[in-house]
Amino acid sequence: MSRDEVLQWLTRNGWSPDRGIEEEAREFVSEVVADSEKEGFSAVPFDAAVRFITTYGLLTLTHPSDPESKLITNPTGGYEGDFSEIADLSRELGKHLFRIGYDLPDAGIFVVAEDGEFYCIHHTGAYYLGSDAFEFFDNWAKGDMQSV
Repeated sequence: MSRDEVLQWLTRNGWSPDRGIEEEAREFVSEVVADSEKEGFSAVPFDAAVRFITTYGLLTLTHPSDPESKLITNPTGGYEGDFSEIADLSRELGKHLFRIGYDLPDAGIFVVAEDGEFYCIHHTGAYYLGSDAFEFFDNWAKGDMQSV
């Protein structure tokens, strides 16, 4: 999808350019940090994660060609053991990662890196999804994931 097509898709799914959920984003970030510490890991929030959550958080994005497939931009949603897997990938990549959402029915976990890159952690492996939010959304929709 082109950038315009990604914007149209986001808009059809409840996003708008002036959307901002600053208060909710702070609460979600705090909850993720607390949950990670309960599992023995330390999720460190950074600008790229907070910016993504503030701009795109709390959306349920229906796949453009498969209505059963959804990308949920809720950083507090996830699965048991996520933080261990996120920590492993973080060490492998050498950069901090922060959970930003998940998808259904595939049960992939999405994270953003401190440098703004996006990754998916799935039971089949870890995948690179892009260097910014538009590439992330486009690559998810196309199923274009490069193995890490």
